[in-house]
Amino acid sequence: MIQVFVDPDLTRVSYAQNLLTAEGIPCFIHNEHTRTLGPSVAGFSYTQMLDPALCILDGAHQGQAAEIIRTHFQNTTVEGPEWTCSACNETNPGSFDLCWSCGVARMP
Repeated sequence: MIQVFVDPDLTRVSYAQNLLTAEGIPCFIHNEHTRTLGPSVAGFSYTQMLDPALCILDGAHQGQAAEIIRTHFQNTTVEGPEWTCSACNETNPGSFDLCWSCGVARMP
């Protein structure tokens, strides 16, 4: 088990997991359900030890996994007007390349 990404926001860790899974890299989220245990059960304040952590199973994928995650979490937001999905008619921010509702790619 090799930890490749940690974030207090489970949504971001889950997104990273989806990215790696799509590339065929076996992975899982450690501490997926423990983030809220610190203050509520153990009686201590916030600790990063309870943050969700994305882990891979095979060290041979460590470099590739790190590059995929780094690439997708860069601050390279594309500004532009909102757009409407051609599949479900949902309005999406201009920085989205995929529809947040149905996942269909933005049409040029």
